[in-house]
Amino acid sequence: MTNEEMERAIEFLLGHHAKVSADTDRLTDRLDRLAVAQTKTTNDLQMLTGKVLELTDGVASTQSQLESVIEEMREGFNNLIVANEVTRKLAEDVARLGIKTSQRVTPLEVRVDELEQKRQ
Repeated sequence: MTNEEMERAIEFLLGHHAKVSADTDRLTDRLDRLAVAQTKTTNDLQMLTGKVLELTDGVASTQSQLESVIEEMREGFNNLIVANEVTRKLAEDVARLGIKTSQRVTPLEVRVDELEQKRQ
């Protein structure tokens, strides 16, 4: 191998080494940026997971409250039905008592009218 061939080979090796070194530096920079992006993504994911858990807890709490309100309303409706039935029964009893009272008072009224007419 001649001196000139040796110099070209050395230049080639040095050039190749410089290119490989530059490529390695670029790859290292890209890996560093990817690591930062991955860390940010991991942090964002953890934050979102926390928010999802909060929302899930909120939904469960809301569902529990809704079920409680529905149960209270159901109990209230049942109480209203019972109260309506009792009120209807009391109204019927009052009507019967009114009729009985009227039946008892009518003869007395007739008698009072007769007595008043005799007095005149």
